[in-house]
Amino acid sequence: MTEDWLREARARLLARPEPGGWIGIVVKAIDAREHELAGARAHTPPHYLVGAWAPGPDGLYPRLPEFAAIASPDGARALRELFAHLPAGARIHLADERVADAALLAEMVLVCDRNLEDWQREALERFALDRRAALRVEIAQRYTDREGGFERFRDRLLDGDR
Repeated sequence: MTEDWLREARARLLARPEPGGWIGIVVKAIDAREHELAGARAHTPPHYLVGAWAPGPDGLYPRLPEFAAIASPDGARALRELFAHLPAGARIHLADERVADAALLAEMVLVCDRNLEDWQREALERFALDRRAALRVEIAQRYTDREGGFERFRDRLLDGDR
């Protein structure tokens, strides 16, 4: 069974995006950990977020994915969860967080998954906050409101007022 599933998955994976192909992501959101659970020490496996965006008729991808889900205990199970949500035969390119918004997936799972335990909710909230904070840092580093011509103009005006 496992070999058949892997063979089919490999055949549907795209090495690069193609017209009509889906864009997907699998990202580890919660590390394996030991914590208090129901009054006892529990070891919980890593948890992964999965989601995929279907191309629109115009070839563009919508902001919101078709689905978002959480999976454990490993990356192979997460990939299987991703394929379980795809339409039969859909081909998909796996992207990373430079392309796909993992924090958005976490927020979708937090809103929609009523079966999350408190520790999972806390971990996903932390994951989303950390990703949003990293995005703010990247924006601050890459973009600016500084425009040399305007700053020279402003400096000349201010020098004249002194």
